This record gives sequence, C-alpha cells and structure tokens, in this order.
Amino acid sequence: MQNHTTKYPNLKQLELLVWRICQFFFIEIMKRILEDLDAQIAQERDTQRFRMKEKSPTVINSLFGAIPIKRNYYFDQKAHESVYLLDRYLEFEGRNALSPLVEEVALALAINGPSYRKAAETLEKFLGYRVISHEAIRQHLMASEVLQKARETVHSPVLFVEVDGLYIKHQRQSKRGKEEKSLCSSRLGNQW
Repeated sequence: MQNHTTKYPNLKQLELLVWRICQFFFIEIMKRILEDLDAQIAQERDTQRFRMKEKSPTVINSLFGAIPIKRNYYFDQKAHESVYLLDRYLEFEGRNALSPLVEEVALALAINGPSYRKAAETLEKFLGYRVISHEAIRQHLMASEVLQKARETVHSPVLFVEVDGLYIKHQRQSKRGKEEKSLCSSRLGNQW
C-alpha cells in the first residue's frame, strides 16, 4: 500500500488554487469585454466631435486582480479637452485605477473596522495582492460624499418618570424600616 501513496493538496491549498484560477479567468474575460466595448464605442462615436488620438494603457485593480487594458484616448473638439469615452460610459474614473467595487469594499472595511491599515491588510490577505494602501483608503474616504440619514420623527408620546425613595424608620416597633417610593410624572404636549 505504501507504493501507491500520492501527496494530495489539503483543502486550503485546493481552495487557494481554484481561487487563483478563477482570478486569472476573470481578468482575461474582463480585459476582453472592456477592450471590445472600447472598440464598439470607437465605431459608434460622433467622429466630428471626438477625434481619436491614441491607445493608452492602464491597469484597473478589481476584486479579482489587476486588469491591464489599452483604451482609446480622444480629443473632444466641442469641449476642448482630452477624454476616455470608455470611462464615461462605464461611469468610472480610470485615473485612480480602482474599480468601484474595490473602493466600496475598502471603505466599508475602513468604516466598520478598527483602522485604515487593517482594512488594507484585510483586502490584501483576501485578494492575494496589495490592491490599495491605507493612506489611499483614507483619501477616498475623505473625498467621498457624506449622506445624512433622514431624521425619524417620534410618533408615540413620551413619558418622563422620576422616582425617588425615602427611607422611613418605624418607631417603637421591632420591624426594620423600609424605603417608600414616590412618583412624579410629566407629559409632553397635549397628547394625554
């Protein structure tokens, strides 16, 4: 029986191997989708307004890994500025190189966790590569829009109760004294 033994990976190693394979395929599929979408945008754009300048490489850090793509760079003749139409269609600012999902997860970890550093370390441990630094998480959080929670009105009446005790000793009796409690209440508005 000893002649037929083979070393098999444990569950952790197997799970990590499958995760890395999934990351590889995700990166390849996303790269192909994004570059095909950019080519379609180039064909359907307003050629009078958007003049193609060049293809520019960038890397998008996603939850599955870094996605290197080449996207078209245009000059908007109406607005007199250079733009990436792919970024506009995706509602994505490519210059920060973080996918919105990574940014959202990083901010949630930073808000709910003990620190920005711990959020960055947690993402790195989960994804297998350093996707964002603790300082970048802090900068994103500082730049993010704060949404205030809608104020909730109190629909039920409120009763304030104040209870005091007074210790009374029994005279000429063998019983011990006791504390008598008195109650004073107040009401809010004309609800009662």
